[in-house]
Amino acid sequence: MTPVNPELALFIPLIKERCGLLIKGNNEETLARALNERIGALGINRAAYLAHLTANPAEFQELVNLITINETYFFREPDQISLFVNKMAPDFLVLRAGRTPVRVLCAGCSSGEEPYSLAMALADKYGEAASKLFAFTGVDIDSKALAKARAGHYTRFSFRGVPAGTPERYFDKQHSGYALKAYVKNLVEFHVLNLLEGTFPPSVRDFDIIFFRNVSIYFDLPTRKVIQGRLASIMKDDGVLFLGATETLANNLGVLSLVEDSGLYYFVKKEPATKETAVLSASTEPPVASATPPAASLDPPVASPERPAHTAEASAPLEAARRLTREKRYDEAIPLLDQTLAVRPQDTEALLLKAHVLLNRKDFSAAEQMTHAVLQIDAWSADAQFLLGLAARWRKHPEEAISWFKQVVYAHPACWPAHYYLADLYRNNGETELARRSYRVVVQLLAGGAPDTGISHVPLDLPPEDIRFLCEHQLARLPRAGEPAKRG
Repeated sequence: MTPVNPELALFIPLIKERCGLLIKGNNEETLARALNERIGALGINRAAYLAHLTANPAEFQELVNLITINETYFFREPDQISLFVNKMAPDFLVLRAGRTPVRVLCAGCSSGEEPYSLAMALADKYGEAASKLFAFTGVDIDSKALAKARAGHYTRFSFRGVPAGTPERYFDKQHSGYALKAYVKNLVEFHVLNLLEGTFPPSVRDFDIIFFRNVSIYFDLPTRKVIQGRLASIMKDDGVLFLGATETLANNLGVLSLVEDSGLYYFVKKEPATKETAVLSASTEPPVASATPPAASLDPPVASPERPAHTAEASAPLEAARRLTREKRYDEAIPLLDQTLAVRPQDTEALLLKAHVLLNRKDFSAAEQMTHAVLQIDAWSADAQFLLGLAARWRKHPEEAISWFKQVVYAHPACWPAHYYLADLYRNNGETELARRSYRVVVQLLAGGAPDTGISHVPLDLPPEDIRFLCEHQLARLPRAGEPAKRG
């Protein structure tokens, strides 16, 4: 794929070759800014910088630190953590019989929230014995993120998935945030590691359980397969690999065996004893809030009222906020969105972006106010309806969610994300034929690429290739009328 910015053409393949990162779309903007920062810091031109970057590993590390995305928080995907704590950890303790600690690796651990979450969860269960029963390692290519992990200082934003009382038990409140208590920090060791480069050091081998969650989206399919093989090489023969809930099925690449346990999926190094292998069910749960759909007119949508012309001065904060929101740098986006709304309080893009950010921060009341403000301006805003559909789904209000998503597809029949969520809701409700119909629509819509969804401003964290894969497998699994349900 040719980059949009031709000045990046020589840098993108070098980065992919060295560390596998796929630079495309919004990531090109991130790379362009990082290159400008490093070139400016060194006071050389672009050609000289390329030569310097190629020959200097330390400079490559500086650049990588600027282009990696460190979106993480404590106790992310808690169902997987619960399975790990209540089933995996006890099983491995029995297998190891106290001879060696159970070794746990978090690959792509960023600023440390994931390994510390696992350590805290096991400390809750095993108390002080956790330090002897388990050994935790975190690795990442971003050395600055690892410096933050070792320091153990976090802002409130890192706690948006945290069970009540956790900060008080494991952190000391400080003026600037929270400081992890020393005994928790001592449970985890961190190493800078490029998963594609060279041999793994002795300290990064022989793991019982590996977490590689919400990282594979930054690599293409061949690179993912290579990385999975390298992770398999440092797993024990009975080891387990966890990927993010929405990534797992699309990473069933034939390297490891995929199994289901209590409705959750993970990989094992050896073939499972029973053929309960499942590659056909996944559920994404976006962190958004509930709202009640107003009675909607079924008149076809009309063009939204034109917004006032944007001056360059007024548009600059919104442009920056748009980029920061896509990059999930929410703390930086909020002040810029507020600045925009102070000048243009009815700017629907700023309202929607702020609602999206607030929902991700679990500030539900404020987010709902923002979303309904958009519907007051534009009753057929696909972005607002889609957000509210996700909200209802997250709150486990399926009929409400279905109502919102149906409104989206009425106005925008090619909105495959809304069709996908409708299919998922119908499947969970046992409405098999409706689910099959919606899954087929998604597959057809994505067969020729990704069509216009009608969603203009809300970032979509649904990779079209992965969603099509999931829909095809659901269609293979779901029974037709009169057939029994399929397994595996």
